[in-house]
Amino acid sequence: MAARTVPLPFALSEDDIPALVMAAAALNMLVVAVMTHVTSDAGASLTFGVSPFQLVALLVAMRLSLGAGENLRPSPIWLDAVVLALVLVPSSAVSSAALALYAGYHAWHTTLERRLGTLLFLAMALASLWSSVLLKWLALPVTSAEAFVLAQALHTVRPDIVQMANIVGNPDTHSLILMTRCTTADALPQAAVALVAVALLLGEVNRSRLWQAFAVLVLAYGVANLLRLAGMAWSAEAYALVHGPIGANVFDMFQAALVLALGNWASSAP
Repeated sequence: MAARTVPLPFALSEDDIPALVMAAAALNMLVVAVMTHVTSDAGASLTFGVSPFQLVALLVAMRLSLGAGENLRPSPIWLDAVVLALVLVPSSAVSSAALALYAGYHAWHTTLERRLGTLLFLAMALASLWSSVLLKWLALPVTSAEAFVLAQALHTVRPDIVQMANIVGNPDTHSLILMTRCTTADALPQAAVALVAVALLLGEVNRSRLWQAFAVLVLAYGVANLLRLAGMAWSAEAYALVHGPIGANVFDMFQAALVLALGNWASSAP
């Protein structure tokens, strides 16, 4: 009996291998974040410690990386081997560095949608490195600066609120210790990457609108996070509400809605 060949709709070519490697590095980065969240005393979250922005960016980057375009120069075998070895390390920072290295190489040697997807992977990696490495090196000045703004805002209605370094509140009743993960500086880069991802997914990106969307994102997220931190610093009861399952999930949904709305607007025709 003669053999019959059937085209496979999901068959992958050699050009698709870099996209799979980058996806593996990004997934390992997120898995480590989930495990860290589960083993810590972090507040409850529907996304288990993974930013909704990272999930959106990963899905769009994967889709674009497997889309139109070609790989003009395959990566050397030693680079593939090094990146795959780094991906196996259970460290978000190491996976982010591996992803940045690999995506940075392929961003120069791909075209069309594949290049856009690779650039999104690169942006994801850099945003993760900022949060997991660089921001921790700058933790005290960053958290102290945001604590100062928070204390000044609260002091207008609560004269008993004081600030010392990254601590805000009433020393005799309740105080909030501001950590890097709660700062606006931690989430904004990932939100910006997700905004671009949504815009690319929905259609042609209007660069003028995209820059305006960035400005709105910075302002809206900054104000919203300031209000969230104000609630956490107000009292122990308010802290439990804002930092608990209800407050955490409401804030996550707000972030997602904001990015989706701005990304949709930035992709619209002028």
